[in-house]
Amino acid sequence: MSSLLEVVSKCNCVADVDLLAEREGLHRFIVDGRVVGHISASDISALKSVVNERAHAVFKFDTAQRTLSFSEEYSDCGTRSAAVADLLAQMRSEKAWASLSKWRGELYPVYDGAGAVAVMIERAASYNFGIRTFGVHVNGYTRSTTGELRMWVGRRSQLKPTWPGYLDQIAAGGIGDGLGAWESMVKECGEEAGIPPALAQRGRFAGTIQYFTRSDLGLQPETQFVFDLELPSDFVPAPTDGEVDSFLHVTLDEAVDRLRRGEFKPNCGACVVDFLIRHGFVTPDNEPEYLSIVDNLHRPLPHPAPRYS
Repeated sequence: MSSLLEVVSKCNCVADVDLLAEREGLHRFIVDGRVVGHISASDISALKSVVNERAHAVFKFDTAQRTLSFSEEYSDCGTRSAAVADLLAQMRSEKAWASLSKWRGELYPVYDGAGAVAVMIERAASYNFGIRTFGVHVNGYTRSTTGELRMWVGRRSQLKPTWPGYLDQIAAGGIGDGLGAWESMVKECGEEAGIPPALAQRGRFAGTIQYFTRSDLGLQPETQFVFDLELPSDFVPAPTDGEVDSFLHVTLDEAVDRLRRGEFKPNCGACVVDFLIRHGFVTPDNEPEYLSIVDNLHRPLPHPAPRYS
């Protein structure tokens, strides 16, 4: 049984990326003068092998400084995105990166220092480039006449390319293809849980969680936009897009027990802990590691992010 601090630390598990880069020989991915990601030595080797075969090199490799950057002719989002898409399609066909077998057909934005989109990259390659990603997580819950809260959680499909069979929020997904957080939240609610737009739009923005994680696929600094959605007591979510096998309606005590047993996908577990804190279920009075947990849920990230007007 894990502690709640261990639950969130499993997600926020990269303590110092610069130290990690020195120890493991990671290459910094630099766009317009800013570090936007980190790439493993093995992924750099495979990338370099494919790039060097092509007539027009998309990237420049500085072995001494351990950096990757775009060649000068690729100076704007359009030319960079098209070139990267073409390159990754070739790497996918050649099985150069194992992650590309999990191709999503979704594009993730990479931002420059001014908050503008500098390049769009296929989601499956985001781990290889170690770019900062963005998503939405929706805590669906009910409130009884006595005030008891229960959460709806989804059991991820066994066919999911990542974390099959683990527990998840009622709806969650990455933000890509030009959508905003609110639009993504409404879309994911409909696609994953059959929640009608009119009901999904009752959701309340509840802030963000941030973490720097890694898996077998690579590095992932990530920001999640969190929404709380109080649902009618008679509403039952239904799997609609094959991403979820079933839904469970659990008490908060049961949610904690499943967290400690490691049943949640790591970032989903972190999001549940954030919900428990914000709703007063986990407090400094009942959790000795309270402040450390909060720190791990709100990790500052050095990578550029969008700006909002």
